[in-house]
Amino acid sequence: MAKNLASLILVAVFLAACAKAPTSGPQMPGASVSGEVSKPGAMLAYAHEVGFEVAPDSMAARIAAVQSACNEERFGACSVLGIEQNTGDQPRSSIQVRAAPAGIEPLIALAADGSDIAERKTSAEDLADAVADVAAQRDLLRRERETLLGYTERKDLSVADLISLSQRLAEVESGLHELGQEAANQRRRIETNRLKIELRSNVEYNARSDHSLGDAWNSFIDSLVEGVFDTAQYAGYLLPLLMLIFPLALGWRWAWRRLTGAGRRQSA
Repeated sequence: MAKNLASLILVAVFLAACAKAPTSGPQMPGASVSGEVSKPGAMLAYAHEVGFEVAPDSMAARIAAVQSACNEERFGACSVLGIEQNTGDQPRSSIQVRAAPAGIEPLIALAADGSDIAERKTSAEDLADAVADVAAQRDLLRRERETLLGYTERKDLSVADLISLSQRLAEVESGLHELGQEAANQRRRIETNRLKIELRSNVEYNARSDHSLGDAWNSFIDSLVEGVFDTAQYAGYLLPLLMLIFPLALGWRWAWRRLTGAGRRQSA
């Protein structure tokens, strides 16, 4: 009896441990994609790509919904980077935005409209080196500007020196402005996520032709008429040439026969 009780206790403990164990496999295709926030001290620029297979006639409405929500900044800061649409045999549409991390999931939900994600990808670019390089260049130019401003207070500078000093100050200010824009762009990439949503047709494309025998016969007639027309055109170009060559050929034949006939008579 004691052995059976111990066995039951061990089984219960084992089942409880299995129930509490976290699952670590890949998420299901229908799971949502959340925005990523760079950790303090990290300089990571996150990007997401998600794809859906949807009805072709619903693509325009899904893209428009995402575009409208982004332009209105309904879920936070958002900018539309680009939209592509292909309405050929295999319809395809996509929209690319840069949005606050909190807005990534609701924007994807708008595009999904109940559909499961067919494929997705999340990546991060480390901008630590680029950020440090820009910061070092800005610090160097700031120190140079302070030095140049100190020179402008001197009273013994010539006009030529003042002109050169002013030109260099303008170059330094322009460089600082460009580096400031680059630093702002880096911060924007770190604080926001780039999101590309791609919609593909869920209708299987059939490359086989469905032309009937009547279509083939009509095509044959059209090709025949076109061929006759082209031949008539070429004949019109060649006829004047033939009219010129034919008399020349007759004259050449007559002259050749005269020459060869005279040679035979002399030899006789």
